Amino acid sequence: MQEKSVIKTGQFNILCGCMLNRCLVVAVLLVLMGCVSDDLKEGRTFLELEDWPRALDAYDRAVREDPQSVEARLGLALTRMGWARDRQATGQDSVSEWLLAARDFAIVSRLDSTASTAADRADAYFQACLWWQRHGQEMRASWAARRAQEVDPRHAASAQLLGTVAQRQGNELEARRWFERALDADSTFLPAYASLTMLAMQHRDFEGAALYLKEGLRLDPDDGWFQERSYEVCDSLGWDDLP
Repeated sequence: MQEKSVIKTGQFNILCGCMLNRCLVVAVLLVLMGCVSDDLKEGRTFLELEDWPRALDAYDRAVREDPQSVEARLGLALTRMGWARDRQATGQDSVSEWLLAARDFAIVSRLDSTASTAADRADAYFQACLWWQRHGQEMRASWAARRAQEVDPRHAASAQLLGTVAQRQGNELEARRWFERALDADSTFLPAYASLTMLAMQHRDFEGAALYLKEGLRLDPDDGWFQERSYEVCDSLGWDDLP
């Protein structure tokens, strides 16, 4: 019985679209007021073009000119995330890039309490976690996943990873707690349903497994892993199909 992969290390969903849109709206207003420096204008242009090196240089100059500029700090954070994402695709990212991005988002929140950067910060920490995991540094990976959870308890992927680590260490109670926390954060998070299914099946709690499988198939009726496990559970219970 092969368990469905619960962590897709190559998958990266950058959660900064809304932040970028808000940044651009603010920027337009500042332009109309004549309050935007040339460095900020350059940074915004290069960021939109995803010209990461030039955007980073422009925003870095803007931050040195005005360390309390929210737009400059946000632009710097978004640029670091975008550049790290692109480098990650070819295996050229570094853990320092992700940690610097997390730091920059934290600074944005300190400068502007209305700026919600928790999801972006958590994602940056989680990407640092995956980097350490790929390089065999499990303790540091767990630390980064916990930081992601501290920053944003709604970050499902980091909760899932911590559950996987706990399960690998033989701590099933803690693993279950993390998997359930992942579902509390995101009720559509299929890897958590898969992990809870496997825990239930290992303890021959087939009726409990059926509940998780039913929900997983509701979310993705074509998922082969859930289909196969549902056949196994129904066979064990003598059912023709999941209720």
